[in-house]
Amino acid sequence: MMTYLAFVRKERRLLSFAVSFTFFSSFGQTFLLSLFVPYFLVAFELSNASFGTLYSLATMTGAVALPWLGQWIDRIPLRQYSIYVAVGLLFASVLMAVSWHISVLFLSLIMLRLSGQGLSSHTAQTTMARQYEGERGKALSISALGFPIGEALLPSLIAMMLVYMHWQTTWALIAAVIAFVFIPVLWFLVRNEKQVVNDSKSDDAPSASDNYKTIFKDYRTAYIIPAILMPPFWVTGLFLYQVSAAGDLGWTATLIASAFIAFAAARVVSGLISGPLIDRFSAQALFPFLLVPMTAGFLFAIFFNGAFSAFIYMALVGVTLGLSGTLKSALWAELYGTDMIGTVQSLFASIMVLSTALSPFIVGWMLDNAFDLNSVLMLAVVSSVLAGLVSIRIFPAFQRS
Repeated sequence: MMTYLAFVRKERRLLSFAVSFTFFSSFGQTFLLSLFVPYFLVAFELSNASFGTLYSLATMTGAVALPWLGQWIDRIPLRQYSIYVAVGLLFASVLMAVSWHISVLFLSLIMLRLSGQGLSSHTAQTTMARQYEGERGKALSISALGFPIGEALLPSLIAMMLVYMHWQTTWALIAAVIAFVFIPVLWFLVRNEKQVVNDSKSDDAPSASDNYKTIFKDYRTAYIIPAILMPPFWVTGLFLYQVSAAGDLGWTATLIASAFIAFAAARVVSGLISGPLIDRFSAQALFPFLLVPMTAGFLFAIFFNGAFSAFIYMALVGVTLGLSGTLKSALWAELYGTDMIGTVQSLFASIMVLSTALSPFIVGWMLDNAFDLNSVLMLAVVSSVLAGLVSIRIFPAFQRS
């Protein structure tokens, strides 16, 4: 704890910058946008299925754009790049506030998913992974605190606002906060940041396509991708449908909502603990253990009944997500170097976002075709175990010299 406090005091400016971005990424995350879905359905005369299709298409569109936009963090000053991302989030919120047609809603969803879930998270994690080498783990774990803080504070606040005002007015207030709080704070924190990692005007600067070739030629990439995809894929699908299918496990909607407290707490604690562990042992050494807590949580939900099992299940899933937020960015820096960390981060983020777009379709289809929640969880266990076994190949002792 003393090590953390000393680090925070020393690097409070950039750490505050990163936490601000991870917190404000909440406005493009599913957990917050889901609060507005009932209002979208009424205002635009949509069914659940039609909105789900619209949302998945918006997510996939953002995922396609993410690698190209994300790699520019390697090529222009951080102060410039971060303001572009924040302005994109502001523009998306304004569009949502004035949405008068389904096409405008669709465009605003694309912008929110891209600038919020995608680029805001990407900016924070890339900056931490590049800026700090010996203390990279601590920096990433602190920056990731913005995610659970947003999950803990914003849903109840937004829900209260929706009781007293129109949903578009709520988005107008969100836009005002971004314009008059978030953007000025960002500018104050990074106004002196001028470093450019790879000058895009230089003849020697590698292109994005060159970087992608480097990534996919690295044999370790194939061993990483399955384990990287498992948490976002299964957590998105299971969390989306677990309330409607909770009866299969003897749970209630109220119980699941309460269990999210265990999820958020475990995510915070595991994220903070993982930082010093990465600094001591390396992300490559820890990565093969990433899926163990989540897999144990799935097994616990399958084989144990009762209210306590929901809390254990959610806590163990939260541990994996807390570890994942820190491990991934540190792993990119260790495997591919910091010069192209923005390109690497955006590429893998795009792959993960695509998995979250496909997950609702696949899990929903299974639940509609004679699979109960126990069967889905068992499939999640099998796929996670296989992905974990494959990832062992990147453990330092197994790598080629």
